[in-house]
Amino acid sequence: MNRGPNNHSHQPDRGPTRLRFLAGSILALVSILLNACSNPDLVPLMPTPLVYQLSEKSPLENIPEEERWNLRKVYYATTREREPNLRRIVYTNEESNEVSIGMALVSFGGYDLSWADLSSASATAERREEISLHISGIMEIGRLQVAPQGEVLEARGATEWLIRDMGDSIDDARDKDVLIYVHGAKVDFFNACAFAAQLDHFMGRDMTSIAFSWPTRQNLAAYALGNDLSRGMRSAPALASLIRMIADNTEARRIHIVTWSAGGRVVTEALTQLYDLFPEDSPEKLRERLRVGRVYYAASDVPRDTFIEALPKINAMVQEVIVTASSEDEALKGAAIFMGGSTRIGQVTSEPLTSEQREVVLAADRLQYVDVSSGREERGFDIVGHRYWLNHPWASTDMILTIRTDLDPGERGLVPGENQPIQWIMPPDYPDRIRALVSDPAYMIRKEP
Repeated sequence: MNRGPNNHSHQPDRGPTRLRFLAGSILALVSILLNACSNPDLVPLMPTPLVYQLSEKSPLENIPEEERWNLRKVYYATTREREPNLRRIVYTNEESNEVSIGMALVSFGGYDLSWADLSSASATAERREEISLHISGIMEIGRLQVAPQGEVLEARGATEWLIRDMGDSIDDARDKDVLIYVHGAKVDFFNACAFAAQLDHFMGRDMTSIAFSWPTRQNLAAYALGNDLSRGMRSAPALASLIRMIADNTEARRIHIVTWSAGGRVVTEALTQLYDLFPEDSPEKLRERLRVGRVYYAASDVPRDTFIEALPKINAMVQEVIVTASSEDEALKGAAIFMGGSTRIGQVTSEPLTSEQREVVLAADRLQYVDVSSGREERGFDIVGHRYWLNHPWASTDMILTIRTDLDPGERGLVPGENQPIQWIMPPDYPDRIRALVSDPAYMIRKEP
């Protein structure tokens, strides 16, 4: 039908309406995607993991008297630009061409919170009041120039002193393992340090912990449009250099990594780069050289195709790699739709693997896939959200047992899923299994002094 000019004069212009609708839809989707990764003004202490609720023992119970203070030291490495102010240390959202390293003191609660009250609150499901974390001090020690392949080109400041101090911390610790926490999108430097500190807190405060902070920004568009993702990839060599620095200069037994959401992309790229640095090494030699322990991908935003492509290299160099997934993680659902790429590894999906992908996954003998949604009908509830790994006492328990013990999945209270041997699920009697575990005289989440 051929319409003349007069016909158009009676038709509303729907172009702007469609654009406004599209823009609103995109904004809503991005909001779902990123609000779950965002950080509040203060970080509250995470809910008490089930393992402590059932044992009625605090993670702080065996801390020596001289170490009983509410502050906790965490080391840090960051690719954020420091604010040009010599009177204070503030790491901005801008990207630096150097890696700043130092230490932060994170305080649990205010000055009126006693050690006894903190210990009690760390062992109970119901707290009388919220305990917030805040930074009491930051000390930048040095800076590193890092090559794109992860090699340190130059160290400035008192870097050697920091490495020695970190080595002394490892030597003096009751547990000689190191924990590196790599955050997700839309959080700041404070959030990275606070999360590292509370993971360290519930793991017993007897290991050496490090926050790795990459320059994601606190707005909706920066990550969704790919700008922050590029920053994360450019930060991967800094993470690779941190792992090498610890392995080469300390007596750390294992270097464990817990990574959340978008941080999984940074970790995957860093581990791939480390593998490529030593092409002549056998898997045994790589594991001996780098001593990477368990890599825990919590609610990870890594596209499945990307992860499976990198999996043979990661599997060759780590003690174990653990991927957690939920069917009701709205942030990851939005990520796959809005940002494109394949389904995220943190999503439970019915989308099948290709035969080649399945072959790679089944060949990864160090891979565990913890599906927190399967079995929800029998349990009567699902484990949902983008922070479930931290906020749900069942999920956080498995994370702690994975990092702090050498228990296999069955010994941690999980049961095999349909996709054996890599899939593990949380059965309805999971609390009974954990109760039996903590009642066993041989069970120990802490290392002896």
